[in-house]
Amino acid sequence: MNSVQLKVNVPAKSSRKELLVRLVYWIPLVFVAYVLELATLICLIVNFFSVLFRQRVSMTFAKVQKTTVDYLTKMWAYYTFLTDERPPIIPEG
Repeated sequence: MNSVQLKVNVPAKSSRKELLVRLVYWIPLVFVAYVLELATLICLIVNFFSVLFRQRVSMTFAKVQKTTVDYLTKMWAYYTFLTDERPPIIPEG
């Protein structure tokens, strides 16, 4: 099993302008995260039944789940002021 690592550079000082940009930038991030979470829920249900009946995990659905976890981790690190590095609006991968 592979472990998950996240390296975050916490800024010592942030500007007020960046805070305002962060609040506006958060709107599309939350929308995309919501859509990804719905897709991940569907993938989770399909994978559950796939393992139950076929005894195999669908790697396509597992990749969607991994992409969602990566995206949400980057998004929340940005929104909770752990980093000033903006995540992409559309997830990579």
